[in-house]
Amino acid sequence: MAIDMNEITSDLTLEIDEEVISIADFGKAFDNFSALVKEVSKGTVPKKNAGAWSVKVYPGSAAIGLSRLDTEFSLEEANAIRLSILDGLKKLAKGIRPIQFTDKAIEHSKQLASLFKARAVQPTVRIWSKKEESFAVTREMATHAGEMLNAAYEEDGTVDGILEKLDAHGKLQFVIYDVIDERSVKCEVDEQQLAEAWGSFRKRVEVVGKVRYRKDGMPVSIKASRIIPFPEPSQVPNLQQMRNLLAGN
Repeated sequence: MAIDMNEITSDLTLEIDEEVISIADFGKAFDNFSALVKEVSKGTVPKKNAGAWSVKVYPGSAAIGLSRLDTEFSLEEANAIRLSILDGLKKLAKGIRPIQFTDKAIEHSKQLASLFKARAVQPTVRIWSKKEESFAVTREMATHAGEMLNAAYEEDGTVDGILEKLDAHGKLQFVIYDVIDERSVKCEVDEQQLAEAWGSFRKRVEVVGKVRYRKDGMPVSIKASRIIPFPEPSQVPNLQQMRNLLAGN
């Protein structure tokens, strides 16, 4: 059942105009909607708590609203986040990568656009900006988002970052996170490299191998041939030691 626009009191509202919604779909919708708001909040006002939003479930309809906590976000900051989300979604719908959306934000948008994908008829899923404007999340947006995130070509190369999320269930792999923007890259390893990866857990490494890149040149994944740990801080010479080395001492 559609929400009555005049009843909207939240800053951002997710509306699902469906009579019957499964627990899985409802959970997926809320998880990705709230994660999208948090991710854009983090980029728009990085010094604030990105999770400082209150939740409202509207009675009589499948609608969930998020409102700023005024102890954390000012009205101007909340408006900036709200407008960034709507503008980013509009760009995604046109196949344009939003500058204000990280890979995570694009992935959450893709998941929202993929709701009820097994149904022949596309459901009505909207995101409201207060009661001023709404944006319909369509399946075409999921296609555009997927094209932005998927690998387009591969070649030999290297990636570096903090090694985390070791996974030995099925395909052996781990994830490394960029030290600047926390962008993730999946790294596939063989059995012999797994112990080496475990020894570098939560440390910075350089991974050499066959890298799969997106169209914009950003790495998506790598099949590792070598894992090279960065030196520990204690192994890096200090300024005086460097002077002595340069002086031949």
